[in-house]
Amino acid sequence: MSSVSRGRFPVSFWIGSVIVFVLVMVALLGPSMAPYGVKDQVKVHSTVVDGKDVIVSPPLPPSAEHLLGTDKWGYDLLTLLLYGARYTLFTTAIIALLRVVLGTIIGLYIGMAERRQNWWISIENAWSYMPVILPVYFLLVRVNINSPLSETELTLFFIAVVTILGIPSAVSSVRQKTEQIKEMPFVTAAESLGAGREHIIVRHVFPQLKEQLMIVFVMEIITVMSLMGQLGIFNLFVGGTLQTFSPDLYHSMTHEWAGLIGQSRGFIQYKVWVFFAPLTAFIIAVAGFTLMSKGLQARYQMTYERKPFV
Repeated sequence: MSSVSRGRFPVSFWIGSVIVFVLVMVALLGPSMAPYGVKDQVKVHSTVVDGKDVIVSPPLPPSAEHLLGTDKWGYDLLTLLLYGARYTLFTTAIIALLRVVLGTIIGLYIGMAERRQNWWISIENAWSYMPVILPVYFLLVRVNINSPLSETELTLFFIAVVTILGIPSAVSSVRQKTEQIKEMPFVTAAESLGAGREHIIVRHVFPQLKEQLMIVFVMEIITVMSLMGQLGIFNLFVGGTLQTFSPDLYHSMTHEWAGLIGQSRGFIQYKVWVFFAPLTAFIIAVAGFTLMSKGLQARYQMTYERKPFV
């Protein structure tokens, strides 16, 4: 009998959990772990190599002084990643949590309604075909670039927009599962004994949703991170985008990882460490949450097959 079938979590869950735990520690302790200040900059300077004066200018390749190298402007990439980790991880987690909480409340009451709420199902179906990046882009593009708002205000605005636009998908997951549970014998028995809707939701339906909600929460984190990566291609970074002219350049004000990828994508074939350092960090984060999600889904499926809705 496999470890999953005995009720334990599979290996993928534990690998993903370790990755996520390390990332959370990095997000919490990042600034104190950084080898340099976030504004420390390597300037163009000359040095002597083999008796000859050599001009040194960024971006500098990985070395003992700069483990991941520097970007075009001389900022240490490891330092930027450590400072930007909190915006990358905590912003996605907050959005995912808000989506799940609001989606659960709405989904439970719509799913428990006496009549099927076709008007809401129509909204869900229509919204499922809408690429969320489109409304997010048009809501952010006028606000995010060279904004008079602070980084905190812009981050909160991003959280609000992405949360609201993602609620229908969370509601859909909860509603569908609630409608299934509502038809189970223990729920119909409670109804026949005179239990009210709130009592049934709290005592009978919600306990059956806990594992499902955990999966939805992790999946929402992955979805939000993917959205941040897509927005980075269009130079819309969490916490604000600073645009400079002649030439046009875009900088992430918070150094979140999708923003670092977006601002450095011109280096994909030139000084490749500038692009691949944040890209690798971002991929590791997505992989960690994906492994957690796969592990949770496997355990939930095996548990459900043994004892559905018990």
